[in-house]
Formats: sequence, structure tokens, C-alpha cells
Amino acid sequence: MLFNNLELRFVNERFNKIVGVSFVSIAAAIWGSNGVIVNFIELDPFLIAYYRTLLATLLLIPTVFLVNKREFIKAVREWKLLIFNGFMNALGWGFLFSSMKLIPIAVSVLLNYLAPIFVAILSPFFLKEKIKTTTIVSLPLSLLGVTLIFNEQINYGSASIPGIIYGLLSGLFYAVFILISKKIRREYSSYTLASYTYMFTLVFLAIIVSASSQTINVKEEAIPLLLLIGFVNTAFAVTIYFHGLGLIEAQKAVILTYFEPLCAALFGVLFLNQTLSIPLIVGGILIILSGYIVARY
Repeated sequence: MLFNNLELRFVNERFNKIVGVSFVSIAAAIWGSNGVIVNFIELDPFLIAYYRTLLATLLLIPTVFLVNKREFIKAVREWKLLIFNGFMNALGWGFLFSSMKLIPIAVSVLLNYLAPIFVAILSPFFLKEKIKTTTIVSLPLSLLGVTLIFNEQINYGSASIPGIIYGLLSGLFYAVFILISKKIRREYSSYTLASYTYMFTLVFLAIIVSASSQTINVKEEAIPLLLLIGFVNTAFAVTIYFHGLGLIEAQKAVILTYFEPLCAALFGVLFLNQTLSIPLIVGGILIILSGYIVARY
């Protein structure tokens, strides 16, 4: 009887790990298609981010409120950090989508994946953590990777330079978002955090879009793509990612999310006729390697 229970427990743990790995990998692959969708939608990047957040918020907040109403209400006490987190996320998504409009989507995603390096550098200021040896090792690798990508993109014209800057800014704002999330995450679930983040992200994106005097009118052909990036690429992908994250080790989840730049590169080649040069590939490997070292050790 004891043997059967142990065997059943082993099978359940193995099944949970398979589900966890699958869910995180699928979410990363879905996120890798964001750049293609953004390029197919003929709207301002910040407006795309606004509609993406609006649709995801309409789905996530009622769900989280019904499932965990007590925690959702309790989290209001962290309103200052939640508002700031929403602001960082709004800027991060807006600049990431702006970058994707100007340079190959694989490059944009790779620059966004500098976030772990920025987190390691900023942690002493935000979380009072000591700078680790891995940070000192990873920083030159990431800088070399960015340099290779920057030199490569200069050859494509002046539009590439703002694209790289936007990509770097998206990584920086994403890093600050991660640091603030770490503070809040100690007491609240990822779903509650995501719901409030999206809600305040929506507010700030609405302000940014209004301040830029943009029309929020959408062409009929763009509606299916906006629904796709809002419900599938955001609400659904975030849900299965968090579920998968609860079934496997955090370090393994971080590694699996590197499917995103890999899929972004593949989708860019297949759907946007983008090319991958040797310097771009080498630079991307260096950035991924530096992020892996920071996350793993």
C-alpha cells in the first residue's frame, strides 16, 4: 500500500512537472508572436498596448475578483507600489512595441531580455541586495552582445537607432517592474498582482494616448488581431504561465522563457521576411547567456 502511494505520488509530481514545463514553454512561444501581430496592426505602438491591456483587463480582473475576492481587496493597501508598477509596465510595453515597428522583432525581444541584467544592477538600490559575482561576469557579456547588435543595425539606416534605444528602455522599465513586483509578490499571488498591474497600466496608457492626441478609432481589419493579442497573447498566456510557474522551479521557468526570443526570430523570418545575420545571432546568444547566468547562479 505504501509502495503504491509513493508510486502514485511520483507519477503526480512527474505529470505536474510536464504540465508546468509545457505551459511555460507555450506561453513563451505565444509571446514570441507579439512582434508579428504588432507589425500587422497599422496603429501607434502605445495604442496597440492600450487595447492589449484593455482586453486582458476585462477578462482577468473579474476572474481574479471572483476566485480570490479577499486577497484582491487586501492588496489595495499596496496601492502606491501597484500604481508605480502599472506605470513601468505601460512604458515597457509601449517602448517594446515601438521597437518592434522599427527593427527586427528578434532584436527587440533580445534587448527586452536585458531586464535580468538591469535587475541585478538595480537590486542593491531597490532591494538592498549585494552585487553578486555573476552580475560582474554577466555585464560585459551583455554589453558585448548589445554592441554587436547595435553595430549591425546601424547598417540598416537611421530608423534602427531609435529602435534599439526603445528596446533598451523596454528592458530597463521591465527590470524596474520586476523589482517592484518582488516586493509585492511576497504577500500576494501572481494573479492578483497581474490584475492590478494591468488595471493601472491601462490608466497610464490611456493618459499617454490622449496626451499624444491620437484617435482611438480602429480599422475593421485590425479588430481580430487586437482580440488575438489581448485575449490569447496576454490573458491566456499569462494565465497558463503563472499556472506553470507554480508547478516547476522558478529557475527552470526563467530558462524556458528564452523560447520567446527564439520563436520571435523564427516568426520574424517566416512572416516578416526578416533576416538573421551572424553578428545578430552571436549578440543574441551573449545576451541570453548573460541573463541565464544571472538567473541560474
